[in-house]
Amino acid sequence: MEHTGKFPYIQEASRRVYAGMMDAMDQSVGQVFQALSEAGMLDNTVVVFSSDNGGSPFGVHSSRGFNWPLRGAKGSLWEGGTRAAAFVWSPLLARPRRVSTQLMHITDWLPTLYSVAGGNTAALGALDGMDMWQHLSHGLRSPRVELLYNIDPPMSQAAIRYWKYKLVLDSTGAFNQRYAPPRGSRPYRDLHELLARSTAAKVLRDFYKTSSLQLPTGWRRRATLTCGAWKARNFLVNDSVFLFDIVRDPCEMYNVASFHPKIVEFLRKRIHAYQAHAAPSLSKPVDPAGFPEGHNGTWAPHSLCHPCAHYRSFLLLTPQPTRNTAWRLPAVASQAGPANIKEAKE
Repeated sequence: MEHTGKFPYIQEASRRVYAGMMDAMDQSVGQVFQALSEAGMLDNTVVVFSSDNGGSPFGVHSSRGFNWPLRGAKGSLWEGGTRAAAFVWSPLLARPRRVSTQLMHITDWLPTLYSVAGGNTAALGALDGMDMWQHLSHGLRSPRVELLYNIDPPMSQAAIRYWKYKLVLDSTGAFNQRYAPPRGSRPYRDLHELLARSTAAKVLRDFYKTSSLQLPTGWRRRATLTCGAWKARNFLVNDSVFLFDIVRDPCEMYNVASFHPKIVEFLRKRIHAYQAHAAPSLSKPVDPAGFPEGHNGTWAPHSLCHPCAHYRSFLLLTPQPTRNTAWRLPAVASQAGPANIKEAKE
C-alpha cells in the first residue's frame, strides 16, 4: 500500500500494482543519486536509465505495461516490442537538457560506456555495438544507419531497419495490433511538482547549487509520439511482408512494401547476409508433450525453453494465422548496394 496507495485514480488493480512498482523504482533511482552525491562521485558519473524491450500487456507473465501508441508488445518485432525510451544524465555531457531521437541499439551501450570510462574500444575486438558517446554528448548525428531487430526462424520472424525504412517479415500475426491502455481519471498531482519534490531533484539542486532545475520548454511534447487515429484499413494481418517509413510512421500503420519493391529486396538481402553467419537457433517449437496435463500437473523442463511460452495463453485465446514451421529466408544471388534505399524521395 505504500506505493500502490498513491494511485487511487487508476481503476484496474493490476495497473495500480504496476504503477506502484514504477514508483518504488523511481525512489530507488533517487537513492542511487543520493548515495553517489554522499560519496563525492556525482561529478564523475554517467547515469543511464533504459529498457531492453516493450511492455507485456497480455499473457501469463503480463506486467500490464502498454506501449501505446506503438504497435505490438514484448515478444514481437513491432516498435511496441522493441522501441524503448531512455535518459542519460551526466555532468560530462557537452550538450545536456535536450531530447534526442537518434538511432541507437542496446548493443551500443557497452562500447559507449566503456569509452566514456576511458577504455579503448579497439581493445574490445569486433562488436555489434558502436561507441555513441561523442554523438550523445555533443548532439551529433548518429553513426548508426542499420539496425537488425532479430532473425527468428522458429517463430517465422525477422526485421531490420536501414536509414528510415524498416522491413518486417512476420507470418505469425502475434501482437500485431496497437493496444490502448485502460483509461482512468487524470492524476490529481502535477508531474512537474512530483519531479521537483523527488529525491533526485533535491540532490541535483544541491549539485548545481541552484534553487530550481530548469528544463527545456516543450521537452515533454518533443519526446511524445503522435501517430494519428487508428484505422483498420491501415494494416492487414494476413500480410507477411511489411515495409514502413519508420521516421514518418513510427506506429507502423502504413505498409508501403508494394510501392518500394527494390527497397524490400535490398533489406531482404541484408537480413540474409546476417543470417549467413549467424549461429543456429536453439529455440524449439512448443511441444504439447511437455504440457502439465501429461506430467501430473507440472511442466516438463524442455517445454519451458521456448521464447514465446510466456504468452502462449494469449495466443490460445486469439485467432492466429497458420505459422510455417519450416520458414526460412529465400536465397539470394547477390547483395544490393545501399543506393537502392534512396528509391523513395524524402
